[in-house]
Amino acid sequence: MAVSICILSMLMALITVPAGAAEPIDIGSRLELMVDDHLIESTEGVERRLHHPTPREVAIVHDAPWEGGACAYHTVFRDGELYRMYYRGHRFTMAPGKLGSAHREVVCCAVSEDGVDWVKPDLGLIAFDGSAKNNIIWDGVGCHNFTPFIDTNPECAPDAKYKALGGLGDGLYVFKSSDAIHWSLIAEKPVITKGAFDSQNVGFWDAARGRYAAYFRTFTNVDGKRIRSIAMTTSPDLAKWTPPVPLTYPGAAIEQLYTNQVIPYYRAPHILLGFPTRYVERPLTEHAKNLDPTDLRARVLKAIPRGGTDLTDGLFMTSRDGVTFHRWGEAFLRPGLQQNGNWMYGNMYQNWGLVETRCDASGYRLPGVERLDMPNELSIYVSEGAWRDDVNCMRRYTLRIDGFVSMHASAHGGEFTTKPIRFSGAKLVINYATSAAGSVRVEIQDAQGTPVEGFSLNDCPEIYGDTIEQTVAWKSGSDVSALASQAVRLRFVLRDADVYALRFH
Repeated sequence: MAVSICILSMLMALITVPAGAAEPIDIGSRLELMVDDHLIESTEGVERRLHHPTPREVAIVHDAPWEGGACAYHTVFRDGELYRMYYRGHRFTMAPGKLGSAHREVVCCAVSEDGVDWVKPDLGLIAFDGSAKNNIIWDGVGCHNFTPFIDTNPECAPDAKYKALGGLGDGLYVFKSSDAIHWSLIAEKPVITKGAFDSQNVGFWDAARGRYAAYFRTFTNVDGKRIRSIAMTTSPDLAKWTPPVPLTYPGAAIEQLYTNQVIPYYRAPHILLGFPTRYVERPLTEHAKNLDPTDLRARVLKAIPRGGTDLTDGLFMTSRDGVTFHRWGEAFLRPGLQQNGNWMYGNMYQNWGLVETRCDASGYRLPGVERLDMPNELSIYVSEGAWRDDVNCMRRYTLRIDGFVSMHASAHGGEFTTKPIRFSGAKLVINYATSAAGSVRVEIQDAQGTPVEGFSLNDCPEIYGDTIEQTVAWKSGSDVSALASQAVRLRFVLRDADVYALRFH
């Protein structure tokens, strides 16, 4: 008996996880972005680099009589073969000491077949100045910030495929539609009432967590000062919502945030991405008075002083639990050259929603080549021309798919190693880019950091190029299925290279 107990104790000692050892992260076959340190254990000569979208053409100009310089709060999503855009139609009046409205706020829509060329349809639904020949879809409660989404909840009723949040002082109302054009209230009273709401407030079905989520404007007291901030709440049914919880940003500076634009990344729904507008208060200095556009600034200053001094730009943040976000202090979207006139409060507001669009390959095309098979891009839409009725617009910006953040090494080289992970699949695929002299190599290690035979660094020929999906191969081939479900580490050695994402297929 004593011998049996002794043997059992020895066996337990052999299989016990060492004290302090973390359970391997099971990533299965899901896509993992390099937007945080969730998978990263160590780095040497490698930095996490934020990338910035490229400005393209003006997508839409808000020049209709029911639109104007106060159009804002855009939503864009892909709906089958159609791209849909929604926004507030509004126009300011400015007199010394008084900012007013030229007309009532309305909700407008536009459609596109490719996400590039947009059309404002004549819907004939709602009259404006005696005519229904317009693209207005709603002019009731919630017009200030009406934000639709496609409800992907498997239990969603067919006549409520589309939902929306909108509202101001008394709270957020929920709307429904069967066709994304004709809308009605689900309930006569607001369902979320604790918050400020004077912003774009967004909602969606969070499939990774099996719940609806809403992110909205609120205020937080910091050192006796009331600052603009973001809170969230969840619901099983869009009717009953949990008490609001403020978002937290460990390690980030205290900054004022206006819109939030939080959304699950469609290629990796377990990761939430946010694109908040940063609100920056600036004093009225001589430099500010002479910052383009000077004439507009002088007019706005007379009507609403903060409108002529304060500024806005775009940020980027990510979360894995919906409450704690890693937020970059570096701007994701800068106002750009002063001559463009975007150095005014109200510009650089990003739309809510990410869509894939065809890459414009015209800049890459060779003489005699009709078409290059380029990968799709991500498109976002950003506000310009705030306060100006003739040029208020949304400009399209593009970004590499998964290309928000990369693990980057210079020409001097560097490396990073993951924490222990478990995966399912037979091939490791990476989204990466190098220079002509750069490279990526990958080593698979066991949980203790020892190279696995056949998958060491010396077994991995240099990978170089630029593609969204590159299968990693070793001298013996690319099949890693024998290691599936085991605890392993990945060691990446880079030279003048970026790795944006990885997954096992």
